[in-house]
Amino acid sequence: MNPYIIIAAILACIGSYFFGIDTGVNRCQAAAKKTDEIVREVKEAAQQGAATAIAARQPVNRTIVQKATHEIETNTVYRDCVNTAGQLLNINQALTGASQPAGGGKLPAASAAK
Repeated sequence: MNPYIIIAAILACIGSYFFGIDTGVNRCQAAAKKTDEIVREVKEAAQQGAATAIAARQPVNRTIVQKATHEIETNTVYRDCVNTAGQLLNINQALTGASQPAGGGKLPAASAAK
């Protein structure tokens, strides 16, 4: 066989390989560009639709007038008192606002200090 034919065939195979790679890259780039363009167009259409819908809305002002409902509980019953006598004294003093000193105002006896 002629070596020039073999070299030409090898060069043709290498050339077609690189041409195929370049064509594949171009196809991928074209597909990506087409996808990006579709995304951009859809985004613009969605923004335009949202702007149109927002502009079409009209504010509605309403005044609501109704009577307030009041419920008062008048049947409060305290059945069980679990406070000690000292606690009741403190509670009554707090309710009346009058405070009494400890020991009724009397000083302790001199024998208590020992």
